[in-house]
Amino acid sequence: MEIRPAREEDLQKVLSLLNEVTIDLHQKGINQWEHPWEKKRLLSQLSNRHLYVLLSEDDQIAGTFCLKDIHRINDIPVELNSRYLYQIALLPKYQGSNFGAEIIGFACSLVKQNEKTLYLDCWSGNEKLKAFYSSNGLTYEGDFPEDDYMISIFKYN
Repeated sequence: MEIRPAREEDLQKVLSLLNEVTIDLHQKGINQWEHPWEKKRLLSQLSNRHLYVLLSEDDQIAGTFCLKDIHRINDIPVELNSRYLYQIALLPKYQGSNFGAEIIGFACSLVKQNEKTLYLDCWSGNEKLKAFYSSNGLTYEGDFPEDDYMISIFKYN
């Protein structure tokens, strides 16, 4: 398994991955992402160096995520020198294979090296994901309103 910044030649595979994961989430009643994903959004993430890919042992893109500097999450202020881990997506066949923990571990070690704080969030109704974040060393900060639903915010520092 390898994590690296995404490259332009990865974009179509990342786009397909995000669409597949979003459909899978919607089928499970988790509607946190809109479908279909727009390529221009990924191009922006790529050009800003926010987009990463996780490769399986056979060099296939098994997952993706973004990591960027932030000053707030929506209207919620965060600590100075913070990074935001978001858009974590693993193909369904790789879920439950410890790849999610690898992504969180990668992000946590990166912020620790740079003396920053890491934040991430999820739809507050996703109890399984909230338990996963907590079991991987993230601290639950609370639930906060976003549009017409609530998000749960987690942090690592």
